Amino acid sequence: MDKSTSKTSKIAAWVLMTINSIFMVICILFAALGIWILSSPNALSKVIEATGNSTVKALTQDILTLPVGIAITSVAILLFFISFMGLRGAITRSPFLLFMYSALVLLLLLLECALLYYFSSNLVEKGLYKDDGLWTHAMRLAFRCCEHNTSIPETRKPPWSCCGPNLYPENCTTALMFQKDCHASIVNWLDRYQLPVYTSLAVFHVAMATCAIIRRSSSTSQSLS
Repeated sequence: MDKSTSKTSKIAAWVLMTINSIFMVICILFAALGIWILSSPNALSKVIEATGNSTVKALTQDILTLPVGIAITSVAILLFFISFMGLRGAITRSPFLLFMYSALVLLLLLLECALLYYFSSNLVEKGLYKDDGLWTHAMRLAFRCCEHNTSIPETRKPPWSCCGPNLYPENCTTALMFQKDCHASIVNWLDRYQLPVYTSLAVFHVAMATCAIIRRSSSTSQSLS
């Protein structure tokens, strides 16, 4: 194996070890958060309230539930093992681990793009959902918009997120609502940023898969020489 191939393999290994180590730490933190939600949601709620951040407090009131805790923990554990596979494969030069890692990374890319396309298409076609779940509240706060500007009856209070987190949970009024329409705001954002988001995801995943393939090819050629 020549020096240039060896150097390329070392760079690929360094990239894999660095990125996957970071992701493993992040996954551990999210898994701990999920377990905390499952074991003691009341204690977590008190900690969140102590932060003093009105947006975080308002958004997290409805998500400290058993299904959310299970989902966060499961996804974090899955991504942890994929990252560990990449880290371990980069260190040991295991052809099997590196091949599986590259395949899983590309599958994750397809899954992420499919989910993004599904949710963005729904937002463009249908706008925000009529219920006031976490996703709907978060979108209103992120875009500082409200889809009820012209449709909400005067006798009914608008959702708190149409006025901002400081008016959580029942102090929002039609006079204080965000003036921007959510559908128009979301469509404008997607027109501007949808392509860069897809491109960034593709570049990152393909780069990681390529590093794994380079490291695997180097280990294979070394074992044959």
